[in-house]
Amino acid sequence: MKKWIKAKKIITMNADLPYADLMCLEGDRITYIGDSSSKSLAIDPLIDVFVDYSDKVLYPGFNDSHLHLIGFGSYLNTCRLEMIRSIDALISHVSNYAETYTGTVLYGRNWNQDLFREKRLPTKEDLDLACPSRPVVLYRTCGHIAVINSAAIKYFGISSNTNVPGGAIDAVNGDLTGILRENALNLVKQTVTLESLKDDLMCAQQHLNRLGITSVQSDDLIMVPDDQQMALLTLMEELGKNGLLTIRIYEQSQFFTPADFKRAIDGGYKQNEGNAFFKRGPLKILADGSLGARTARMHHGYADAPDERGILIHPLSELDALIRMASEHHIGVVAHGIGDFTIDYLIEAFKRTSSGHNAIVHCQITTNHAMTEMGNHRIGALVQPIFLEYDMDIVENRVGPELAKTSYAFKTMLEKGILLGFGSDAPVEDPNPLKGIHYAVNRKRPDGRVLHVDEALTLEQAIRAYTLDAARFSHEAHEKGMLSTGYYADFVVFDRELSSDHLLDEKVIATYVGGKCVYTAN
Repeated sequence: MKKWIKAKKIITMNADLPYADLMCLEGDRITYIGDSSSKSLAIDPLIDVFVDYSDKVLYPGFNDSHLHLIGFGSYLNTCRLEMIRSIDALISHVSNYAETYTGTVLYGRNWNQDLFREKRLPTKEDLDLACPSRPVVLYRTCGHIAVINSAAIKYFGISSNTNVPGGAIDAVNGDLTGILRENALNLVKQTVTLESLKDDLMCAQQHLNRLGITSVQSDDLIMVPDDQQMALLTLMEELGKNGLLTIRIYEQSQFFTPADFKRAIDGGYKQNEGNAFFKRGPLKILADGSLGARTARMHHGYADAPDERGILIHPLSELDALIRMASEHHIGVVAHGIGDFTIDYLIEAFKRTSSGHNAIVHCQITTNHAMTEMGNHRIGALVQPIFLEYDMDIVENRVGPELAKTSYAFKTMLEKGILLGFGSDAPVEDPNPLKGIHYAVNRKRPDGRVLHVDEALTLEQAIRAYTLDAARFSHEAHEKGMLSTGYYADFVVFDRELSSDHLLDEKVIATYVGGKCVYTAN
């Protein structure tokens, strides 16, 4: 059976045929795309299907090049805190949520102290007011620090003497404040089952389809203990094989230690193996923390906290061992790097290996020298333009105006030959691609605040980083990322052609994956 799609305009992202108005689909692939006026339509009404979008505009489906798919699904079903604007409101919200919550430990996510009226971190005493008897764990929006209450400190057996390499437990005069940083978060990790993670994944993919997302490059292994990592990979592969996925997943596999990674390799882990909906991807490394939490590793102290330089998650010897092991087994690396120290170190570590398929995730606080080195050595950048929405308020205070000028420098990155893939890091930020494209193109918030508009991209460049160029990071640019003959029929439908001045207002009309409609607004 053939499915014919007629549109007002099809934006293909194919330089050889930028625009079309007619596609023919057979199975999950495009078998014809072009101009309807030059095509004699031989449609058999008893066999073929004709879909009329003659007043709509089609684009390739969006590919979020870095997020946490299962973590996003979990976030959708937890105590959500992104709209909280004061400590008092946090206490009230958690107290109300606790009244109907039936679990043992109450987990929540996405508070941000920089948005609080009090401009301070919450403490265990604050959470004790909200929920004195039940353990509470609330993660900051970045996911790199959390606050817990006294009941949680007791429940998880944490004290001022607890030592966590690559992490920190805040205390004042030996008294815990309730703040945990980086690897210390492992002390309060939620116990989950593979069945619950499956439910979270299914919830997340449905939400993302509504946003026009058809592919993701996802970091999910942090959701399970080390001994369940391969079981989770197998589960996702089986979901794809059995036709239960409506989003294509390329797994950025975070094997946390060299021993974990070696166990996976010995068990047969190979990059790019899988099926049309799930493939095993590169090694993901978490190298440092976040800018908002001041845990991103800097060369010098933070401008607004000179005694703090951030946290390296791995000893440098372990970081080198992971990268070297990946190179030896022909597996690429995508490494979380935000601070300028971390980015410089990753560049040098990548230069010491033979692999040409490495990338830095986030890649926020950069210098011109670092970007030149990345371009010269084919090191890609998986960036999140939506970070600008919040970070434009803090970046100069955190790192100083001079270093801020060369940070989030997307235009300079492209000019220096760095391949860019766009994403959201959801649940850290809103996964809506149009919001990310808006900040890449306009670098302006609705309240009028802007950040370095000279680093703005064109609309075409931004869409390309969310489609075809994103697909290059998963070695799939030969079959997705544009609408062309032989490519997957993954596309999104809009009422009109996208333009830079209405990106925040645009809504997805329909989303197709493999020629099947997985979301429609009607």
